[in-house]
Formats: sequence, structure tokens, C-alpha cells
Amino acid sequence: MLGIRYIKARPSDYVLLFRKGKIVQQGAGLSFLYYAPSASLVIVPAESRDAPFIFKESTNDFQTVDVQGQITYRASDATQLARMLDFTVDVHGKYTGDGLEALPLRLTNQVQVILREKLQTMDLRTALTSAPELVKFVRERVGDAPSLKELGLEMLDFSILSINPTPEIARALEAAAREDLLKEADDAIYNRRNFAVEQERVIKENELKTQIAVEEKNRQIREEQMNAEISVQEKQKLVEEARMDAEASVQRKRSEIAQEALAAEIDREAQREKFVEQHAKNSMAEARARAEAVRLELEAVAGLSPELLEVLAANQKDARKLISRSIGALVTHADKIGTLNLSPDLLESLLDRSPGNNQG
Repeated sequence: MLGIRYIKARPSDYVLLFRKGKIVQQGAGLSFLYYAPSASLVIVPAESRDAPFIFKESTNDFQTVDVQGQITYRASDATQLARMLDFTVDVHGKYTGDGLEALPLRLTNQVQVILREKLQTMDLRTALTSAPELVKFVRERVGDAPSLKELGLEMLDFSILSINPTPEIARALEAAAREDLLKEADDAIYNRRNFAVEQERVIKENELKTQIAVEEKNRQIREEQMNAEISVQEKQKLVEEARMDAEASVQRKRSEIAQEALAAEIDREAQREKFVEQHAKNSMAEARARAEAVRLELEAVAGLSPELLEVLAANQKDARKLISRSIGALVTHADKIGTLNLSPDLLESLLDRSPGNNQG
């Protein structure tokens, strides 16, 4: 009533009260009474705000892309922003100025200009995958842009959600990508089959190498066996030669022994011949000596009478021999003897050969 109004702002709102073109009161989250007919009330939102955008831009190969993203900003200098844009409210707190609509539009226009500058240097395929590069480029350029400083704004964040081509180009790219994927699938199948063939070849080569190694080992075993057999045959040959040499040596020894025995036998026969010859000579010499002795004895007794010779012979003979000779003479003249008696004592004395009876 009477034009007096009460205003209570949010903590995130920066309130400026103008009277006669001058700021008479300002601050964040203020509440006060003011005289509406002579005052102008400005409320600048000081909280962070998001400004989504969708831009339709062209690349250097004249292809259209849709860039969708979001800008997060806040008023760093509410007083400066209030001077640049109209944030006037009525007595009911509703905005009568276009500041809230103009602020995100001006900010997005600034970002769109920067994005267009960068996208016009890229082709379609590069642009579709260049979101991180574009974000970095926009942040650097917006941070240094004088227009934002003049507005008293600060960009807190910038992000690109998607970069999409037109539906026709998207289908073409999808077809090309599909063909590439199918080609990659075919290549994968080919590579897999080629790998399987290569592995099969490697397996065959390994089997052949194994067979070759086995054959080589068998050949070495056969060679070793043949060498062993040759060695055994050589040893047997050496043993046979040694045996033959030993037999030959034994035969030579036997021949030498036989020759030596024959020579010894010849020597013995020669010695025996010499012995027999010498024995014969000795026997003949002994016979001649005995004959000479008998001749000399006979010459000595040749002039003696027979009776004297008989007496000499009786003296030199044994009594038993004489009796025996006498009995023999009697037997010779038995036809002339009638009766002959021999006593047992005489016969016993003749048969007794004891040394005591050889005398007398």
C-alpha cells in the first residue's frame, strides 16, 4: 500500500536497488522495504547455470554435423552483468527484462563461433571423433574471450555430448563401417583359417621332423649295431688268428720238440752204438785176456803129470763137490758096481748149504 513493497531474495540472487539511476542498495539474498514508484529493482541470478545447445555445422568436406553439448557458467561480477543485460523485476518479483533469455543465447553464440572455426578445419570422419579436442579448444578460447569478461561471466564447464552426421550420411557411414567390419570379419576368418593351415603345416613339418629324427636315430642304431658286429667279427678274427698263431706256435713247438727228441734219440742211438762198439771191444779184450790167462795157466801145468794135477785140483775144490763128482763117476760105471750104500748123514751133509758146511 502507498507504493511501499517488500522484497526478500534468495541467497543465490544478487539484488540491486536503483533510485534515480544510482545503486542505493545491493547484495546477495537481501530482504528490505522499498518505495516502488521511485525505485527500480534488479535481481541477477548468481548461482551456476547450465545452457544446453545443439549446433548444426559443416566440416571442410561440406558435410553437416549436429553438435550437442552443455555450458555451465555463473555470474562472477553481478553488477557488471546487470549493466550489460536487463534483469529488472516488477513488484511481484517477475522479470520484465530479457536478461535471462539473452544471457545463455549470447554465451552459446560465442561458443558456436569458436566451434565453427575448429570444425571447418576437419573432415567428417575426424570431426565425428574429435569431441575431446573440441572441448579443449573451446575451453582455451572461451577462457581468453573478452566478451565474457565484459559480461562479468565465468564458464565453469564445457562438454560435448555427441557429434552426429545427418541420417543419410550416418547410414552411409554405418554401411561403410559395416562393410569394414564384415571385411574385418572376413579377414579374421581368413586369418583364422590361414593360421589353422599354418598350424597344420607346422604340425606336419614337426611330424616329418620327428619321423626324420626317428629314422636318423634308427640309422644310428643300425650303424652302431653294424659297427658292433664288425667289431665282434674283427675280435673273432683276431681271436681266430691268435688261435691259429697259437696252434701254429704249438705245432712249431711240437715239431721242434719232435726234432729235438729225434736228435736226442739219434744222439742216444749214436751213444748206444758207441757203447755197444766199446762193450764189444771190451768183451773181446776181456775174452782175449781170459784166453791169454788160461793159455798161460795151461802152459804152466802142461809139463805136470795127471796125478799131480788131480791132487792140485782136489786141494782147491770143495769136499761136497768132490763127493758129487765121485758119485757121478760111479753112476757112469753103474754096470760094473753091484751094491752102493749112501748114509743119510752123507746126503744131509751134501744138501746142507750152510756156511759152516762149506769147509772140510
